[in-house]
Amino acid sequence: MDVGRYMILNGELTEWQHLEGAYVYQHIHTLDYAPYHLSQHLRIIEQASNLLFDEPTKYDESEIRECIKMLLAQAHLSRKVSICITMKLYTSGDTTIEYDAPSIYSGYVLRSLRAEATCLRMDIPLEAYPTSAAEASSELAEAIARARGYHTAIVVDGNDNIRCSSSAPIAIVNGKTLLISDSTGPSVERNILEQATRKAGYTIEYRTLKRSDLATADEVLRMNWQGLTAMQTVNGKPYMDIIAERIAKEFEK
Repeated sequence: MDVGRYMILNGELTEWQHLEGAYVYQHIHTLDYAPYHLSQHLRIIEQASNLLFDEPTKYDESEIRECIKMLLAQAHLSRKVSICITMKLYTSGDTTIEYDAPSIYSGYVLRSLRAEATCLRMDIPLEAYPTSAAEASSELAEAIARARGYHTAIVVDGNDNIRCSSSAPIAIVNGKTLLISDSTGPSVERNILEQATRKAGYTIEYRTLKRSDLATADEVLRMNWQGLTAMQTVNGKPYMDIIAERIAKEFEK
């Protein structure tokens, strides 16, 4: 079966279809058909819907959990590796649950890819919220980076502030301190990174990250639904991944 052939639309299993309109979303990590941190993901969608769409929303966690299990079972995807579920709440009130291709990993990990990144100057609209606009901007930045021969992009605005979506927060390692961008809103991925960092014995500082911080960084990290990516280079400057490895060892303990 083709990946993405099915979806859940308003609680019902159906053939995949494209829906028009803006939405808020969450990327949800699943393993063995079970979603991780589902209650937090649902709370973020509900809060964003209330703030941006002025639409009070409340999901039944057990129903969403069963919908995810039903969707992955219908697609006959492997239980042995992690799969990304994307849940979207549209301005129309429709809710969809979709899946992506299976990962090569099981659980949150330090990804084997040491990404080569480039800085791109652009804005991410409403980056404090998990919106379709922010997602589209991030996807555009990634596409431009790949076209230029890089794995990924580090987005900076006109004031040289580093920007990122809430689903993929960026952190910079300086010594034994992890600098985390304060520009994003509630984020399951950031919470996981914070908890693992503290368990590993490192301190956290929250502030606006600047492009100039990349010049003095020991490591540059990005957390997403799969886990942690340690940048190999940003615009040719090399970085280590020692702290990233130690942090990743604390995932899901």
